[in-house]
Amino acid sequence: MSELRASAADGGPIVLPVRADGRGRRIPVSAIVTLGFGALVAVAVGLVLLVGIGGATKNTSVLLQDKGETVVAQVERDIRARLSPVMSQAQAIASAFSRGDIGLDDLQRLDAYMFGALAGTPQISGIAIVQPSAVARRWGQREHIAVQDDWSDNPGVVNWLKEALLQTESTWRPPFWTDALNSAVVMLDTPLTRNGQVYGMLAQVVPIAELSQTLTDMDLPVGFTPFVLHQRDRLLAHPDMVTWVPPVTGAEVPLPALAEFSDAALKRIWTPDEDSIFILRDMQGVAAAGAEIDDDFHIYLHRELSSFGDWTVGVYFNTALTGSDEYNRLVRSLWTGLAVLLVSVLITAQAGRALSHPVQQLAEAAVTVQSAGLDAAPRVAGSRVRELDDAARAFNQMVIGLRERELIRRTLGRFVPEKIAQSLLSAGGELAVARSQATILFCDVEGFTALTEEVGPNGIMTLLNEYFEDMVSILERHNGVVTQFQGDAILATFNVPAPDYRHAANALRSALEMQGSVQSRLYAGRRVSIRIGINTGSVVAGAVGASGRLSYTVHGDAVNLAARLESLNKELGTRILVSGHTAALVDEFELLAAGETVVRGQTTPIALYELKGIAES
Repeated sequence: MSELRASAADGGPIVLPVRADGRGRRIPVSAIVTLGFGALVAVAVGLVLLVGIGGATKNTSVLLQDKGETVVAQVERDIRARLSPVMSQAQAIASAFSRGDIGLDDLQRLDAYMFGALAGTPQISGIAIVQPSAVARRWGQREHIAVQDDWSDNPGVVNWLKEALLQTESTWRPPFWTDALNSAVVMLDTPLTRNGQVYGMLAQVVPIAELSQTLTDMDLPVGFTPFVLHQRDRLLAHPDMVTWVPPVTGAEVPLPALAEFSDAALKRIWTPDEDSIFILRDMQGVAAAGAEIDDDFHIYLHRELSSFGDWTVGVYFNTALTGSDEYNRLVRSLWTGLAVLLVSVLITAQAGRALSHPVQQLAEAAVTVQSAGLDAAPRVAGSRVRELDDAARAFNQMVIGLRERELIRRTLGRFVPEKIAQSLLSAGGELAVARSQATILFCDVEGFTALTEEVGPNGIMTLLNEYFEDMVSILERHNGVVTQFQGDAILATFNVPAPDYRHAANALRSALEMQGSVQSRLYAGRRVSIRIGINTGSVVAGAVGASGRLSYTVHGDAVNLAARLESLNKELGTRILVSGHTAALVDEFELLAAGETVVRGQTTPIALYELKGIAES
């Protein structure tokens, strides 16, 4: 061996033995193990931070979710507390009327009773009893007088009476404007009956300003703004609506449109930047969304409140002004963790300068692969460090292998069925468009929509995966190729792309086995029923799609007819319908005539047959 001289870190010479092959003795990693401690520290710190930040994120999520659910529940509770006494009062008045304690035949007693009722519910601005003739007697909260009115010439009242007199229980009406109170109100109407006869309708009105006052009086966390929406796009209650007056009275819906209201943040509730907040994703019964407004992120929390109509209650808050304890702790943890991790990485990088040249080669080669692709990857030279030299060799071999696998990946990524993939590989990645005679099998699940609603999204995905696995196995066993999954439907071809002179018989055997399988087993614990249509004819087969993502499929009237036959099963009460084109190619099956069908663009009807089984020899 000869000697190779190099410089040590202190400036003195290092004498390394050189092997006769010129490569020299490679340095084992143990000689530089001390440098590995830097990387070990970085990894350890990173893992600790990952666990710590994960825990902090979870804690923040729980705290915010609890706060959000509590605040929305408080808004709903206070609205109910304001309106529930109105409903209780309505039942009390209706019961008193039904017993005969009060009535229209003793107005003095009725007036005293109603003024007493108003005194007990200050949120009600007025009560009225409207007879079927539209003659009304009403009592006001402020005036404390009873007024007799004839509203028979008021179309709005007459139309309301026609509908209201048919109801059997109390109903909250949508907001409307009343000139009598000069206010927009919500109304609860209740039928008044005695001995099975309807005497009139009890109407109790609550000004919408009362609802806004309820929100103003709430003890919410600082920065939280409560609201109540009507039909999603109208503002029913808001702290800024306590003294709100519509610019034009008498409108059909006398509420400010959400898009026109002065609250700029609330306008974005239905057009958020994020319709799901990750740290609030587990909230129960409360929807959460977020929007960026003037460089601040606002979070909206809301739920439906159908007890009083098409209402939505909720709150929103600016994360820059509120929620600071939870958010700031999480942000500080994130920044502190990143800073510590950065320092660890810098220390590791500084310690790794002794290996800069071979490591840089590998890094530059990896970057080249990432930015310019495998074809531009350079060959990495060897190293004196044994492990790095092995890594360089492995990298070079890896690039060669990946280039070969890339062709396969690009090819198989474009075509799914195995036989299509085999054809592509044998043809160098290309598959020409061809017209062929083929048998088409179209299969669909019966009642799939109802089944989806019954089992839910997770259940239907499990069911479909088990069902498709079973069906595809049967089809491929009989030389069928599944070219498309269309929701719950399967489109399979026989004789395309792989030749099969018994394609018609194999399609029928597949259909029988598929029906037998769904009748004998459960998928995700559910019974499935299917309908199948089979037709033979000329098809055009090839790849369609974009240049980077193609799908192999078949086109032609033969395909359309197979799909039509599948649908005709429902009308004919059959399970497997076969066209005359296919029936003419087989003789070993039990086929029963099932009628005819006319194909669009053709004048000769197509005979239909029901496939019952394999004929006895």
